[in-house]
Amino acid sequence: MKRLHVQLYVTDEWISHYAQSIESPIQTIHGKLIAPVTMPVIFWQAFNIPWLKTDTPLIHGTQQFSYKSPIIAGMTLDCEFTLTKVSKKEGKQGMLTFLTNTLDCKCEGNLIVTAETVLIQVGEQDE
Repeated sequence: MKRLHVQLYVTDEWISHYAQSIESPIQTIHGKLIAPVTMPVIFWQAFNIPWLKTDTPLIHGTQQFSYKSPIIAGMTLDCEFTLTKVSKKEGKQGMLTFLTNTLDCKCEGNLIVTAETVLIQVGEQDE
């Protein structure tokens, strides 16, 4: 399994900017901003993900989020990005490689969210 780690500090500005970019209402809890549920998709930008650096296009397969608690402004998240599964299947355009990626984010040792995304590459890929 390939695994990467980063630490992210979630600010009011980051939440506001993301919420505005997807036209999501800004929500609060105890006076602190709550991140939109899809915000972990942009956490990928903080990682250098070698297995996704390719000349072939990536097709978005599926994505799901599983929350234990909301992401709130002021949290420092310890995020682990893992290539959890690689599978291949013959398709109409040739070989398809399915890359299942899992992002786990914790705050103070407590799991906050798990985001799983399947990306598809057309053609033979190195693992």
